[in-house]
Amino acid sequence: MSRRVADQAYLDTRVSLLVGQLLHRPQRSRLLEQPYADLAPLLRKAGLASLAHELPASPGELEQVLASRLIDEAVLLMRAMNAAQRRFIRHWMRRLELINLKFLLRTRFARKQQPPDLLDLGPLASLPLQTLLSTDSVEEFLRQLATTEYGQLAGPARKAYEEQRALFDVEATLDARYYSQLAHLATSLEGAHREQVESLLRVWLDQVNLVSLLRFRLVYGLSAPHSYFLLAPGGRRLPLELLQALAQLDSLAEVIQRLPPVVADALTPDSSIEDVELQMQHLTRVQARKVLDQARFNMARAFAYLYLREQQVQLIHTVLKGHMLGFAPDLIRFCGDPLAAIREGA
Repeated sequence: MSRRVADQAYLDTRVSLLVGQLLHRPQRSRLLEQPYADLAPLLRKAGLASLAHELPASPGELEQVLASRLIDEAVLLMRAMNAAQRRFIRHWMRRLELINLKFLLRTRFARKQQPPDLLDLGPLASLPLQTLLSTDSVEEFLRQLATTEYGQLAGPARKAYEEQRALFDVEATLDARYYSQLAHLATSLEGAHREQVESLLRVWLDQVNLVSLLRFRLVYGLSAPHSYFLLAPGGRRLPLELLQALAQLDSLAEVIQRLPPVVADALTPDSSIEDVELQMQHLTRVQARKVLDQARFNMARAFAYLYLREQQVQLIHTVLKGHMLGFAPDLIRFCGDPLAAIREGA
C-alpha cells in the first residue's frame, strides 16, 4: 500500500471514530432540556468526559477547555494530510486566533482597560501577543502584524484604517481577507478533495456574506459600496453579482424577495436577520452532513466533521455556561440551539 493511500485510510478511520462524538437531534434536544446533573452520558458521548461531573471554575475556563478539544482534534486529523490539505485546515482553525487578534485590537485601542482574556491555541498559536499589546497605535499594530503569518491580512487592513480611521473597518477587512485566503487555499487541493471542500466552503461563504451584508446595511447603516467591499468571495447560491444587487436594497423584506428559492423558502416578509442566519446555518449544516456521509478517503470529510463538531461544541458551551450562571431551564433552551427553529435531519 502506498504512503498516500495509507494516509488517506488513516485519515478516514480517524474521522469515522470522531464522528461518533456528534450528537443526533434527539440527543441535542435532551442536552437542552435536562439539568446538569443528568448530562453526564451526553457529555461522555460528545467526548467531553472531563465536563461530565464538574464544571470549570469560570466561563472563561470552560471556553478554553472546549477550544482546546477542537484544536486537539484538528491537529490529530492534520497529521494524515498532505501539505496543501494541512494549510487549508490550519487556516480554517485560524478563525480562533482571529478572535484573539480582534480582541487585542479592541482592548488596546478602544479604551478598554480590562486585560484581554485570550484563548490559548497551543500548537496552533502564532501571534506575538506581547509585541502586539505593546504597540502605541493601530498603524504600528498592523505593521507588527505584517511580520507574522497574518501578513497578507495586515496590508489591506492598514489601508482600510488609513481611509476610514475606524477599528470596525480594520476588523471587517481582516475577516474579508481571511475568507479570501481560505478560498484561495481550497484551490490548491486536488481532485475530489478540492471539489467537495469547495462545495461546503461555498455554502458557508453564502452564510457569511448574506448575514454580514444585512448587518452592514441594515444594522450599522453602511453604504451599499462600503458594505459590498467588506464581503467575502462569492459563494454557491449567492454570487457577488447578486450580492451587489442586494446591497442596493433598503429593507430585509426586499432582500428576501430577491433570494434564491432554496434560501428564501423558510423565510417570510416578517423574518428577522436572526431568522435569515438560522436558515443559512441550516443549509450549511445540511451540506456538511452530505459531505461527511458521502465522501470516502477524502480530507473533505475531515473538513465537514470539524465544521459540525464546532457547531455542536458551541451548543454545549452555551448550555453549560447557562448552568454555570444559574439560568432558568427555559432561558437555556431559548439560547442553546440555534437550529431548533428549523427542523432538519442533520
